[in-house]
Amino acid sequence: MAKRAFTHCADDYARHRPGYPAEALEVLASKFGPPPGKMAADVGAGTGIFSTLLAGAGWSVVSLDADAVLLRHAPSADPLIRRVCATAERTPLVEAGLHLVTCAQAFHWFNPPVALAEFARILRPGGGLALLWNNRDAAQSEFVRRYERLIKTYNPAYDREYRRQDWPAKIAAEGRFTATEHARYARTWELSPGEFVGFSRSVSYIRNVLSGERMSCFERDLRELLRAEFGSGPCRLPLITELWTCSRREV
Repeated sequence: MAKRAFTHCADDYARHRPGYPAEALEVLASKFGPPPGKMAADVGAGTGIFSTLLAGAGWSVVSLDADAVLLRHAPSADPLIRRVCATAERTPLVEAGLHLVTCAQAFHWFNPPVALAEFARILRPGGGLALLWNNRDAAQSEFVRRYERLIKTYNPAYDREYRRQDWPAKIAAEGRFTATEHARYARTWELSPGEFVGFSRSVSYIRNVLSGERMSCFERDLRELLRAEFGSGPCRLPLITELWTCSRREV
C-alpha cells in the first residue's frame, strides 16, 4: 500500500475531492445492512470522505489509512467514526468482526492478494466487500479528453487506464468471496475554477510529479482551458462512479 502518495496534498484532498452518489450507499445498506448497529471498515480512507458518508448512513466506521497525515483530516468528532493508522494488508482489526469493508478510490494502491486475504479474515461470513472509484467520463466529454491531454503533456508517464484492471478476477482468485456485482452511476460534479485547480492539486500524478515553475505552467494552462470551456460560469466535470460488490462466503 502506498503510504505517502498524498501526504503533500492532504489539505487539497480533503477540500477538493468529490463525494459519492447516494445510490451507492443505498446499495450497501440494502445488501449488507441495515447499517445501524453494524460495523464497517473504510480501508484506504484517506481524509475520510467515504467514511463520513458511511457514518451518515448509520454505519459504525473504522476509518483506516496508512498515512497519518491524511487521517488527521478525517472527522474526529463523529462518534460513529474511529480512526486507525494501518495498511490494508495488515490491519489490527479482529477476526470476523465486520459487516462491511469498503475501499473508495483506494484498492488500486493495495497488494490485491494480500489485502483480499486480510479482508476475508476481518469480515464476518456473509459480510460485504465494496470497491468504488470515481472516474472522469472521457467517453462522453471532449472537455475531459482535453484535460487528460493536458495532464499527459506535463506528465508523459500518466496513463488514465491505471485503475482499469480485472477486479472481479482478482477477487475470485482469493477464493473466499462470492461473484462480484457491478454498478455504474453517471453524474456531473459542479465546482468553481479555483476548486477545479484545487482538485488537480490533490491528484498524485500531478502533485507528486510537478513542482515550482512546471506546476505554475500547468495551472496557467488549466485555467485557460477552464475559461475556454466554461467562461465565467461553474465548471462541470462528468463522472462515472464504478461500484463492485461481493460477500465473504459463509463458512
